[in-house]
Amino acid sequence: MDPWTLLAEARMREWSNRPAKEREATQAEALADVPLEVQLVEDARLILAQAREARDPAEAARLRAEAAEIETRIMVLLEQSGRPLAAQQFARVLAEERQKR
Repeated sequence: MDPWTLLAEARMREWSNRPAKEREATQAEALADVPLEVQLVEDARLILAQAREARDPAEAARLRAEAAEIETRIMVLLEQSGRPLAAQQFARVLAEERQKR
C-alpha cells in the first residue's frame, strides 16, 4: 500500500481514538486546509525538537530516526509530484532544524 495512504489512515485512527472534546477542536483546525507536506514538515520539526530535549541518548536517536523517515516521505512525495524546488526548500528547513542545539 502507498505510504501516504498508510499515513493518512494512521492519522484518521489516531484522531478517532481522541476524546470527543479534542476531536471537536481538531475539526476546526482541519478547516485551515494545511497541505500534507507542510503538516509532515511540522511533525518532523516537532520530533527533532523533542530529540534535542531528550535526556536519554537512545531516545534522542530514535526520535531523529523517526524525523528522518518523515523527511524521506516528504521528499519522495514532492519529487513524485514534480515539485523538486519545494523538496529543496523543505530539505533546507529540516536541515536547519537538525543543526539547532
